[in-house]
Amino acid sequence: MLRKNILITAFVLINFSRAFAQEIDSIRNLLDSTYAKTPFYGNVLITKNNQVLFEKSYGFADAVNKTPLTNQNSFQIASISKQFTAYGIMLLKNKGLLSYDSFVNRYISDFPYKNITVRHLLNHSSGLPNFWDGIRPNLDTSKSNGNQDVLNYLKQHQLPLQFTPGSQYQYADIGYDFLANIIENISGLSYQEFLSKNIFTPLKMNNTFAYMTTDIRRIQNKNLAIGHTLQNNNYVYAHLQSKYSFVYYLGDFYGDGSMVSSANDLAIWAQALKDCKLLPCEIQNESITESVYNNQILFVRNGLNISYGFGWFIIPKPSKKAVYHTGGHPGNSHIIYRLLDKDITLVFLSNTDAPFIKTLRGKIIQLLD
Repeated sequence: MLRKNILITAFVLINFSRAFAQEIDSIRNLLDSTYAKTPFYGNVLITKNNQVLFEKSYGFADAVNKTPLTNQNSFQIASISKQFTAYGIMLLKNKGLLSYDSFVNRYISDFPYKNITVRHLLNHSSGLPNFWDGIRPNLDTSKSNGNQDVLNYLKQHQLPLQFTPGSQYQYADIGYDFLANIIENISGLSYQEFLSKNIFTPLKMNNTFAYMTTDIRRIQNKNLAIGHTLQNNNYVYAHLQSKYSFVYYLGDFYGDGSMVSSANDLAIWAQALKDCKLLPCEIQNESITESVYNNQILFVRNGLNISYGFGWFIIPKPSKKAVYHTGGHPGNSHIIYRLLDKDITLVFLSNTDAPFIKTLRGKIIQLLD
């Protein structure tokens, strides 16, 4: 009987491997054919059970100087940074140094809103004023603004909240900037030092850095892929284009999108999460638990069955979940997507912001899922 069971299991695994190999071949053909017709730049990595199933670099790290992209390149990962900021908060919570349901002004004494908690910042249910339309146009564009500047602005102008904290979902980048400041105030370390000491160094994520700026001109990293955008059918440096001038006067924000990382490092990160290397699973799994208000899940928007945890979007599945986060910065368009029940991770880092990139990523996810 034992021999029979072993043979049946082996048969199932072999057939599963063959079937999945076909999906990988389909993904390879999709990427190669797309690149042949409409070139893009980026690193694509797919892993399963900590094994690399697919890895390939496309195009240039620097199109102007014709420097080829390799798997050694890092990228400005933008909002993918949020899951690391959230994890920093979780590490402090595990040490008993904060509570998710404590008010933010316990940790940032001059924070002007008295009824917003740490949890509200983590799951984007704080109701903070809209930064892009309500605050950004009023900032001093002759200098580089950052976390302290937006805090000073909110203190001075006392803008009303968009809704009662906890009652709705509304993506708020500045909430994660304040989470970075909480990490600093509690730990006594800079945001960069804390994440390096507690996450990147233990996991040997040697190409990952929590910079204190998003301004590419101030990032000293020889492996950094430069972001490109299409202009007259040619790829040019995105940060030099007038439409992206905000990269200069918003250059000192950190916590919501200031990290640089590589595809390989993000695969290491995904595996560390699966194995609960840095935190007990019961603590860590809070990050991929749906936010709830009055016993109802807070969905990203009506009719879309996606919610948000701590730095992760959550898609419910019949078996466990899929979680993901995108990252967008001038000349950059990224995603990390994890199928938890299959232990599959897709990392797609592109230093081009061409409109077809999102469609291409979606097709890959369909083939994996």
